[in-house]
Amino acid sequence: MEFSITDIKMRLGRLVSAGDFQFLSKGFTLAELLVVVGIIAFLSLLVIPAFRMFQPVLQLSGSTQELVDDFHYIQQLTITEQKEYCLQFFPEDKKYQLKECEGEIIREKIFPAEIESVSVSGFTDDEVRYNPYGAVKEAGTIILENSKNSTKTVSVKPSGFIKVTD
Repeated sequence: MEFSITDIKMRLGRLVSAGDFQFLSKGFTLAELLVVVGIIAFLSLLVIPAFRMFQPVLQLSGSTQELVDDFHYIQQLTITEQKEYCLQFFPEDKKYQLKECEGEIIREKIFPAEIESVSVSGFTDDEVRYNPYGAVKEAGTIILENSKNSTKTVSVKPSGFIKVTD
């Protein structure tokens, strides 16, 4: 079947006509893209302040969990190596150290700025000392307070059990 040049022009003309052209176009217009960018920017302005409001609460929960993890780490290290390990707290400096009780410091941790106060009670010299069986020498509590006056209490039982309460 042969087509003449006029037939080809007519067929092309129909494909590019106004009604059919909309079906061939598959892109977004600049106006549509600007609307989407505007909506995303507006939602960002709403979400960021809300996130900042919850940041102290998140920092308190994260710091408490990290402290509990360090308690478990020192307890496990004591049982494994059959040596006494300690967590030494420095409430004024808002920090603590993981260390061999009579030796070197393994790690030092500083609480984030959102943690406003650290209170330690029940431990001699603010030191939690584990024996080779995984128990602690003395029971006590550590209270962390953030800038929103929320608190988390970490209780250390004589058996070495750690309990966190709000």
